[in-house]
Amino acid sequence: MSAMLDWSGLPIQVIGMGMAPGTLGQEARAALEEAELIIGSTPHLAAFPELAAEKMPYPSPMSGLPALLQAHAGRRIAVLASGDPLFYGISQNLLRFLPPEHLVFHANISSLQAAFARLGRPWQAAQLLSLHGRPLAGLRAVLQANRLYALLTDRDNSPIAIARIVAEAGFGKSDLWVSEELGTAEERFRHFQTAELADADIEFSPLNVVILETRGPGGVLPEFPGIADERFSTGEEPGKGLLSKREVRLTILSLLAPRAGEIGWDVGAGCGGVSVEWARWNPLGAVYAVECHPERLAHLGINRDRFGVIANLQIIPGIAPAALAALPDPQAAFIGGSSGNLRELLETVWARLQPGGRLVASAITEDSRVELHQFASDREAYWTELSVARAERLAGQRIMRPYLPALLMKLEKST
Repeated sequence: MSAMLDWSGLPIQVIGMGMAPGTLGQEARAALEEAELIIGSTPHLAAFPELAAEKMPYPSPMSGLPALLQAHAGRRIAVLASGDPLFYGISQNLLRFLPPEHLVFHANISSLQAAFARLGRPWQAAQLLSLHGRPLAGLRAVLQANRLYALLTDRDNSPIAIARIVAEAGFGKSDLWVSEELGTAEERFRHFQTAELADADIEFSPLNVVILETRGPGGVLPEFPGIADERFSTGEEPGKGLLSKREVRLTILSLLAPRAGEIGWDVGAGCGGVSVEWARWNPLGAVYAVECHPERLAHLGINRDRFGVIANLQIIPGIAPAALAALPDPQAAFIGGSSGNLRELLETVWARLQPGGRLVASAITEDSRVELHQFASDREAYWTELSVARAERLAGQRIMRPYLPALLMKLEKST
């Protein structure tokens, strides 16, 4: 996080341009006319040739903005922003180094608002997602059937690239609308079916936003907790490998009880069964998956991309507990693999766990079970053991093939 400026100047006027300069409200226009310095993109600055204020383009890189503002702290400053400055706009940058009391925001119409107006559809139920400057795989984290999405794009995450991912997810019958150059003479608003657009050769303006309504059978991406084991990449027969079985995984997650905004550790993450589900169903939390085995790390990365949990699942290569040193302290932690040093991991993770946090650990071998019991001997722990058996065929007959029982322990740290 950037250091806060010691700001002694007048509040900075942050003005949303909306779709055109003529859409500015009375207060925003007055703030511009009173400004002594106007900072903005070159096209935005060119829209006000009549104003006498000094005009400066945004610094490149934008990390130079605090110094630029500080150098002119004695002047009346206005900052121009596209659309609504408080919707994926310049506000995110400004609020890193200036508190809200030093900023006056003049809201305006965002590009997505304008796009839904062109479509003539209410948009309060739409899920908003910015793909601008972000991995396109993040779209997989939110795609579900019969949903309405509003998507901010960029040159790489184009309407065609979006259509391909949506079609691959089983939603080839989806409706997709592309709004280009909104508020200009070159404005276009076009409708496509996803499967057709995915294979099309169509040029779009880089200034576009996408509205998506999913249709089709889906079934490729999970829509409810409990991802089938065979959907994970493990390098072995589907559903095998170092992966917590679905029944055990769901119990682990219920014991962890992740909450929005929390930091979580998955220590000994293997191929990522627990950490991937954890990150997918708690998108507003941050999960750190720690693993040392090169092959498992490769599959962990594949699974993170496959299920789109790019934004909130961070892979930490290394051997715990040393690999934990630089991580922020967790509110929830799971120890699934220990490579023979379970007691040391338990002590380290428990010491780092924040007050009120939850520690869950699993044991399969008898040695690990003993270490769990010894660690929790003077603590109030919750214990459960899961014995899972699944149907297989043997000589044409159904049998129930048991897996090794998993012992789970949960401890809560007092506040």
